Amino acid sequence: MSQTVPVQPVQTAVNRKDEYESKASNIIRKYTLASTGAGLIPVLGLDVAAAATSQVFMIRELADLYSVRHEDKIQQVAVTSAMGSAVARAVTFAVSSFLPGSGGTSVLANAAVSGIYTATVGEFYKLHFRDGGTLDDVNITDLSNYFIDEFKRGDISMSTFTNPSKLVSYLF
Repeated sequence: MSQTVPVQPVQTAVNRKDEYESKASNIIRKYTLASTGAGLIPVLGLDVAAAATSQVFMIRELADLYSVRHEDKIQQVAVTSAMGSAVARAVTFAVSSFLPGSGGTSVLANAAVSGIYTATVGEFYKLHFRDGGTLDDVNITDLSNYFIDEFKRGDISMSTFTNPSKLVSYLF
């Protein structure tokens, strides 16, 4: 039976640094770039698979950095990443309707959503692993709450998607 890891208030946890902060940020940045690039693939399904693959590699690398066992959970991570990437792709449809002149789904909007989703997932796993969490006790509800907190804090907003400089500053 898995044990729940106590969670600090999100902003307190986000502001606290650890000895692996720089390495973790580099890992997240690398796979955010890969996932953003995957979002530029104009083939529905292939873009989702490529983004999900980059997330699996990112989570595996973060797990290695924080000495979290992952060998027997990588399939679970892959399924969760694929589902999350598919939802992010669906969000692209909603976001693109707000972009001027997009006329539907924009490849650039897909790249933005893919990158933002991957960066946020990476930050969530970094905090989870840093605070002693494992892949056994990671909770999809906690991940959802983390996304909601990102919106509430204003870290992610419609301008993140529509303003190129805000997007770049969020991603990097």
